[in-house]
Amino acid sequence: MNTQTIPSQSVKPKSAIPAKVTEPKLVEVHGQSLTTTSMTIAESCGVSHAAVIKLTRRFQNDMKDVGRVRFEIRPFETKGGVQEMEIALIDYYAATLLLTHMRSSVIVSKFKKALVQEFKRIKHILNEPGRNVELQHKRDTGREMADAVKFIRELQGKASNQKDYSNEHLFCNRALTGRWESIIESELDSYDLRLLGAIRTHNSLLIGLYPVQKDRRTLLDNFVAKYKAKHPRPVTLVGG
Repeated sequence: MNTQTIPSQSVKPKSAIPAKVTEPKLVEVHGQSLTTTSMTIAESCGVSHAAVIKLTRRFQNDMKDVGRVRFEIRPFETKGGVQEMEIALIDYYAATLLLTHMRSSVIVSKFKKALVQEFKRIKHILNEPGRNVELQHKRDTGREMADAVKFIRELQGKASNQKDYSNEHLFCNRALTGRWESIIESELDSYDLRLLGAIRTHNSLLIGLYPVQKDRRTLLDNFVAKYKAKHPRPVTLVGG
């Protein structure tokens, strides 16, 4: 879904923020269905997307015998504006079969291993006992936090909008991950979902005392540190 950005070799001022390097997202989550895409395969294996689509169409009947594959049109950004591209969404079994038809190389072999590991990792997260309960609780605390924001802003004589709510979500995400960015639910295991719910609940309480985020930042970080000390992450046995 994302492409890797190669940083410029030119000298930048010390105050400049380095460009963020992102890796292609290997697996997408659609409800309980996991897929990779033809674009991800192309980017990760260093081949053209047109070649992967052509290969997918050539073997799609065989792929559908062992798994699932479907095509859809997605928009993407270019220098000339937004354009559209046909991509294939491919599940684990169909992707495994497709990769056997690709020319073997070190890059392809590494991608095969990484893809299998990522399918396994996300499947494990989605199948965690009690995860759906934690997921619903996390969503409930999001609504409670929005109500708190709306209430405080009304007391201040201000209207609230989607940006105000989004900023509070990002503020809480930063307390969890250290990054001011959106979080994909499928990336969160039960522990992180439970912690994020607790962060949102505590933030809702702090909003009434400290409406300005910068006045809450250290308090929220201290809350997270104490939570982790009191409720350490369970040790997960790898393998099996």
